[in-house]
Amino acid sequence: MNIGIITAMPEETAAVLKMAHHREKSRVSGRNRYRCQISGHDIELIETGMGMLNAGWGALALAGQRPDLMISTGFGGGILPGLAVGDVVMAGQVLHWVGDGFEAVPVGLYGLNSMAEVLSLPCGTFISCDAILDKTSLLPLLPSGANYPVVEMETAAVARVAAAQGIPFLGLRSISDPWDEELAFSIDDFCDETKRIRIIKVIATIIRRPGIVPQLLRLARNSRLAAAGLARSMERLLETI
Repeated sequence: MNIGIITAMPEETAAVLKMAHHREKSRVSGRNRYRCQISGHDIELIETGMGMLNAGWGALALAGQRPDLMISTGFGGGILPGLAVGDVVMAGQVLHWVGDGFEAVPVGLYGLNSMAEVLSLPCGTFISCDAILDKTSLLPLLPSGANYPVVEMETAAVARVAAAQGIPFLGLRSISDPWDEELAFSIDDFCDETKRIRIIKVIATIIRRPGIVPQLLRLARNSRLAAAGLARSMERLLETI
């Protein structure tokens, strides 16, 4: 099977490629692209950077290769109790936060959610947005039936492209910040205008706001746990399909 995968950050990419063979790295429009084989599948992965605009661009680039399956994967934040750091959720519903409400995104799910059952993963609601949301404020706005809600920044864009191109889709997210962890900073504090992290902006933000250092250290530890969970689940997924 030919599979296209979208990630946003290097840590997510490394988790997916942990079991890769015959890896070839190149650059496309300033972004890392990897071609490899995992569990007998031909994989093309683009690490787009964060946000809907970047993810949509990457999905369109992959769609031009006509993959048999498109996957959006990476880290996400839990909204309700029940999801711990490192737990992995598969998308059963995708919503786009448009600033004052949710817009349902059409999703042509590969296997019609059967993959979550086969892999014993919770099937949840992914909420995509272009900024860090206050989970406490978001909670009362959740539509009924939003099981295992996860906030992230790319899935809706990838799902839209896949649906428009008639490509089956899967979303997979590993929890890096639990429901009771509100982030004390904005992604824009650390990123350039393309929503890619720049070390000079990270250092400048820490100098201005040293109080965020303990949370950054905790999130770094959580990201390692999330990456380990994502690697295990992606390995099982690619062995199964």
